[in-house]
Amino acid sequence: MSKNKFSETALGVMFEGLKLYCTHFPKYALYMLFPVLGQLFGLFWVFGTTYLFVNNLDYLTQEIPMLNSFVPLMSCLLLITLPGLILWMKAFWDYLVAYGAINSMTEAAMSTCKIYDFPAYNAVVTRRAFQFIGLWLIFSLFCLVSIIPFFWVIGIIFFVYFVLIFQIFTFEEDVTPSGCFKRSLMLVKGNFAKTLAIMTVLFALTYYFLEQGISVIFDALKITQLLLGLFEGFASLIPVDGLNAVLTAAGSSQITPLDIAHSIIQQIIFFLVIGFTLPLRSIIWTMWYKNLSDRDGVPMKVTKSGRKKLDPEILKRAKDKDN
Repeated sequence: MSKNKFSETALGVMFEGLKLYCTHFPKYALYMLFPVLGQLFGLFWVFGTTYLFVNNLDYLTQEIPMLNSFVPLMSCLLLITLPGLILWMKAFWDYLVAYGAINSMTEAAMSTCKIYDFPAYNAVVTRRAFQFIGLWLIFSLFCLVSIIPFFWVIGIIFFVYFVLIFQIFTFEEDVTPSGCFKRSLMLVKGNFAKTLAIMTVLFALTYYFLEQGISVIFDALKITQLLLGLFEGFASLIPVDGLNAVLTAAGSSQITPLDIAHSIIQQIIFFLVIGFTLPLRSIIWTMWYKNLSDRDGVPMKVTKSGRKKLDPEILKRAKDKDN
């Protein structure tokens, strides 16, 4: 099998995607730095300031009698947590935008072997923000229905069929948000098994093996032990007496603040891994989209000469940067 033919197979797409991700990892990691860490720091700010506020509430109410009233108390709590909420919302929006921007970024990396300018890739999505929000709303409704146990099997099947919606939104600008789902279904139709195989490997790699590996590194570097000391105090404020009573009646062991702290740390590691490997998943799905759309007769943004066409805004900003 020639190299070109191999790159068109599911295994070849995963191999080429992993190679591209590793080659440009510093750029992709830098791009994901704020969307991932911004959300974490925003939540730390919210829960950290809340913890300090509640922990010192007796002293504060003595020094500031006005805080004995509900409205001033909640207003004060809102004010001290507001910066964290704003930070989290901005990072969360940037994380959603990344689902489309990284596709454009990958196209540039494939075409020119360079990643020029992050704002230009973001603009591919943000200039159609309303349509993008509509796409996410439809996808969120689909996910809400899919988590109902009765729809699990159907949800998984359609999740495979709809896996290319963000690539279609990025590269086929005339398609409506609802049309992205239909177009994805048509592309995956006839390639369901291969698409499911790619999804399974990506899921196992990014949602399990890498998460387990980072957990081992955290333990070896004593980071887990350090974080346990920070989160155990916060976890002690969580009311779990009712839950522990149920667990005791059922013959199960009780949940302690240390257990909650361990769970928080695992969720942080999981979020870090999932966040920083989002480019890997987007790269592979972009390559798979290109593969299927070429077969479908609608190639991904090509010129009459057959060469890939980059977004004009990206080319303009790249030229300005070179100058």
